[in-house]
Amino acid sequence: MTLSNDLRIFTLTMKTIPLLLLFALPVFAIAQDSLPISRPVFLYGLAGYDIPGGFGFTIGGAVPFHSIVNIKTGAKKNEVISSELGEYRDPFAFTSVFFNAGFGIEYIRSSKHFTELSFSQGLFRTIYDGKVYELGPDGSIKERKLFGRNYLVTQVCMSLNYRIYKRNPDPWFLKFRPSAWLQYPYNSFFKFHFAIQAGVSYCLNGHSVS
Repeated sequence: MTLSNDLRIFTLTMKTIPLLLLFALPVFAIAQDSLPISRPVFLYGLAGYDIPGGFGFTIGGAVPFHSIVNIKTGAKKNEVISSELGEYRDPFAFTSVFFNAGFGIEYIRSSKHFTELSFSQGLFRTIYDGKVYELGPDGSIKERKLFGRNYLVTQVCMSLNYRIYKRNPDPWFLKFRPSAWLQYPYNSFFKFHFAIQAGVSYCLNGHSVS
C-alpha cells in the first residue's frame, strides 16, 4: 500500500515538474527585464534527502538586485532575492508541498565557481497518508479528503556552485546545498531538519558569474 502510494506520488511529481518550470521561466525572465541590471539570473532544480528521514525535490530561482566589487581583489558579492516551490515526502507518514521566499548573498571569486548563503521563510502543507474520517453533526461518518496540517518554515542554506564546462560563459552549474530548517508550530514547539540537496542550475541570460 505504501509502495504504491509512493510510486503514485513520484509519477505525479515527475509530471508536475515541467509544468512548474514552464510557469517559472517567464516570471524570472520578466523580472530580469524589469531590473536595471545585466547580471545572471539562475533557475535551479534540486533533489535531496532530509534528516530525520525524508526526501523531495525543489525548483527555484534567484534574481540579483545589488552588486559590490572589491577593486583590489576582483571579488564580487551579489545580493539576491529568491523563491522556491517543492515537494517533500516522509515515508509512512505524509506528503507535503512548500513555498518559500528569501534573501541571499553570492560570493564570487572565480568564473568557475561561487558560493551562496541564503535565508528564507515559507509555508509547509502536509497531506497525511491513509484515510482520515470525521463524525458529522448528524452522526454520520465521512472521509476527509487531503487531510493535513499547515506549518511555517524558516531555512538557512549554504550552496556551492561549480561550472560544468570550463568555457566561459557557460550557463550550466552543478549545485550542492546543505541546509537547516525549522518546522513550526510542531506539537506546540518546533521540529528541526537538516537536508542535503544536489542538482543543476541554469543561468537564464548566459552571462558569466564574474
